[in-house]
Amino acid sequence: NAKAQEIPPIEVYTPKIYGAANQNWCVAQSKNSHIYVANNQGLLEFNGAKWHLHPSPNETIVRSVTVIDDLIYTGCTNEFGYWQRNEFGLLYYTSLSKKLEIEFLEGEEFWNIVTLDDYILFQSLKRIYIYDKSTQSYSFIDSNTIIYKMFKVDGSIYFQKTKDGLYKIENGNSILISDSPVLKDNLLVNIFKRDEALLIETESAGFYTLNNDSLSKWGISANKIPQSGVYRSTQLQDGSFIIGTRSDGIIHLTSNGEVNNHINIVNGLSNNTIHHIFEDAENNIWLALDNGINCINIK
Repeated sequence: NAKAQEIPPIEVYTPKIYGAANQNWCVAQSKNSHIYVANNQGLLEFNGAKWHLHPSPNETIVRSVTVIDDLIYTGCTNEFGYWQRNEFGLLYYTSLSKKLEIEFLEGEEFWNIVTLDDYILFQSLKRIYIYDKSTQSYSFIDSNTIIYKMFKVDGSIYFQKTKDGLYKIENGNSILISDSPVLKDNLLVNIFKRDEALLIETESAGFYTLNNDSLSKWGISANKIPQSGVYRSTQLQDGSFIIGTRSDGIIHLTSNGEVNNHINIVNGLSNNTIHHIFEDAENNIWLALDNGINCINIK
């Protein structure tokens, strides 16, 4: 199929171009269409023409970024908070964790920030802090094993305790949804809504569908790839999926799980290790890479 082999245009931003460290971890976008990237050195801001680095608030790696209303939330080591504009249009930082007087575990890094109603959830590998904006207070969920990732699906928050199972957060408590061996023994990369079921993507064992209590393999051709393991993925607005691998670029799947395209360093990406995938308002795909940032014009 000649059409499927066509590689869409890729804009490559090297560390030299954006003026910060090689490694990027997360991408978000504000209402005014600025792109924000969590970088080892701080928060990168791109207004479509120029890049600007806002140094990390405590000189640690910024791992996560998300825009909630007009605030840009970031998480780094033993620190999370938000950036906002002053009257001169410059971003300045407020530490939410200091305001809340949070006592962190040693070296706690925040990999994920998700909002739901009046709550903002900050996920480290050991805890999920739940910040209540209306009361300006917080609670947290603890885990004896690693909390690998946290997912927002259809107005609910799910997370995996490795070797333990899949949990859902309800009223600030964690409820076990399934402790099927598949969900205990595999790292879960993402969870999507598919019909009335949950579509669960694992790092190296493909996709599974969880319908009430029954877990079944999603029988698609793409289950056979990739060898290097999946690190991140996202479902695009058109229903298709972008799978980001640990060392083999990205794979674009149709909504039915057919492989549409495989883009890696051989055909245009500047790096094969995908740390994050983000679809912007214009349907461009931004990739936070182990070395650099790429933007794919998929349309």
